[in-house]
Amino acid sequence: MDFVLLPNKEVIAKPGKLFIEAQIRDDVRNNLPEVRNAAELKALLETHFSSGNFTFELLEDILVNERTADLRLGAHLQRVKNVLKSLKVVEYLGPHTEQTIYSSTGVRIEVQVYELHDTPKPLEEDSHIPQAEITPMPHARFDGIWDELVFAEDIKGDLIWMMTNILRFSSSSSGKVGGDMNPVILLHGFPGTGKTTLCQGLAQKIAIRLRSKYDTTVLVQINTATLLSKYYSESAKQVDEIFTKIARMCQEEPHTFTCVLIDEVESIASSREFSTIGGESHDSLRATNALLTGLDKTKNYPNLIFLCTSNMLDALDDAFLDRCGLKRAVTMPSIASQYEILRKRIQKLVDRRVIQTEKVLPSYEDAKSCVYLDSAGVGARLLGIVELINSSPTISGRSLTQLPECAVLQYLREEECNMDMALAFIERQVKLIRSSQQEKHEATNDSKTELWGTEIEIRGKKRTFKMSFDEDLDIESE
Repeated sequence: MDFVLLPNKEVIAKPGKLFIEAQIRDDVRNNLPEVRNAAELKALLETHFSSGNFTFELLEDILVNERTADLRLGAHLQRVKNVLKSLKVVEYLGPHTEQTIYSSTGVRIEVQVYELHDTPKPLEEDSHIPQAEITPMPHARFDGIWDELVFAEDIKGDLIWMMTNILRFSSSSSGKVGGDMNPVILLHGFPGTGKTTLCQGLAQKIAIRLRSKYDTTVLVQINTATLLSKYYSESAKQVDEIFTKIARMCQEEPHTFTCVLIDEVESIASSREFSTIGGESHDSLRATNALLTGLDKTKNYPNLIFLCTSNMLDALDDAFLDRCGLKRAVTMPSIASQYEILRKRIQKLVDRRVIQTEKVLPSYEDAKSCVYLDSAGVGARLLGIVELINSSPTISGRSLTQLPECAVLQYLREEECNMDMALAFIERQVKLIRSSQQEKHEATNDSKTELWGTEIEIRGKKRTFKMSFDEDLDIESE
């Protein structure tokens, strides 16, 4: 298949850039004559979209609607469909705007053509870095997770800008990221807020964005908790070995971009000051020192970035925090975010035909505006579920993402599941979670009250203390 390039027109500076991701179909992915023309396809689409007056809406797949696809692609439509599985408008970078629809006359168009790897998750240790899992990117395991993540703040936008700037500086004539800054991103917050998934999604975005610059991208995932338990008393040696091998990879494979995900980084980046006071093992201190040394030794590789997560920001060493180029708190999802998380997960079940319905769940804003007009509508019912969730102890983002599918799997007793049934199942599951949380809370309180009225005798070398736990908290000294 040959793609004909159109002549370049005069380039006019435009304030923003619109990114369109073109995913190669699975059945042509290994067909070399087709994939060999990926660069030509990229150039064709960019030239075609930039030379006309087309409108694009964020997050739309241009190929889904046959009529609008024909209007935008014209004579190229069939040839593009023969190669591509999807053609998604994924992101706008530029001056801040509230709009979601853009004209090709007002923005620059950048198309990123890519194929997904589908290698199975390894069952054995990797020969290059036994302490880590290495995955070629972009990978089918992480397909779509970036779009499914919902946060109250624009964390994803900030991460994209950070990534864009790092890559821009790494393209300088010096070939270094620049200055004394380490290419380290730290996401911190409570467990279950989506930090690890966000890092995996960012690595997927990096791989797609760099498709035309680097031949390959790999994700190196290091679970420090597993590392410490498996290599107890040797953690510093293992950390040093990991960084040595990562540095060797960056040197020997300059056309490969490496994303290193360090999950639960506090295990090897704990505060040395508090560790000394608390009597922590010297192995923990040496591990932190090895991490800091490794970050300093690898900071000038232009084809390397570190993505770290932590559940305990206060436990991290100050020197490690100083080396993080970007630190962002990932908070528990807001009410609007909870609604959107559930809406997207339910829609995913609809797309998979687990839920069979013609009903469409409205956005959070649309659901709020219509709740008084249609209190029995699907939007109002989902708002009620979110309200029920917030009337009890917090449910994590991880639990929210699993909630719709778990509810359907647990309660479905028919051949098919429609939207009304699915929402009823989800509401039932939330009530069950609330009940379990309440029982756990009451049991905790009961265990605390059992101490009252109990006398405890503590014998020391010089005196004996008798403590009577009652409402007056009597303490006697003998």
